[in-house]
Amino acid sequence: MRKYLAFTLLIASPAAFSQTYLQLGMGMIELDHETETVFSDNTRLKPDSGESALQITLGQRYEAFGFEVSYSQYKGDASKEWETYTHIPALPLGITGGLPNEYEEEWNSSLKAQQFSVKGMYFYDLNARLTLKGGLGLTYTDYELNSSHTQSWEEDKVGPDWEYDYLVSHNKTTETAWGGIISLGANYTLIPQIAPNLMLGVEAAIAVDDYNTASTLLGNIGWVF
Repeated sequence: MRKYLAFTLLIASPAAFSQTYLQLGMGMIELDHETETVFSDNTRLKPDSGESALQITLGQRYEAFGFEVSYSQYKGDASKEWETYTHIPALPLGITGGLPNEYEEEWNSSLKAQQFSVKGMYFYDLNARLTLKGGLGLTYTDYELNSSHTQSWEEDKVGPDWEYDYLVSHNKTTETAWGGIISLGANYTLIPQIAPNLMLGVEAAIAVDDYNTASTLLGNIGWVF
């Protein structure tokens, strides 16, 4: 009887000390990759100027160990503009209706990423309110590279302006990649007397694959169930 009781307690004990939590994170990202868009006129753009990153995480903690499953998305951009008010190129054949006195060309390239990650986690409680955590795991990322080249003629005049835009080129390519991720972070229970399940946090992570290296710094808000 005691053997069965001990076995039951062994199975039940991890569940008794488990925590499920959900986190929403937003922050900054830095991209490092070799992907470059080369246009027909030999203009080159590398979309590595990072914008904001968004991440949703579902986690499970068992004492000092646990795991996290995350979805994140981010984007890199690059662009170039050129304009002139003299020596304006001729309008495309068959286009009439205006006498352009301004001309502009614009080149754009963007790299969008949707990333899924699974990490094993280690937790260390500094005190009842502050917990440090570290993670190591795998990533799967969908990349989408978009580019466009546009020419614009405009007649700036008294009254309604006249404008014509011509899309020289527009391209989209996709790529998928498996990789690895490592992260360090901290969670803090801000007001334990009023909202003991509410936590704020910060997390730094580096995700690496054959396509890109993404370094993120996120501020998190989460809820423990």
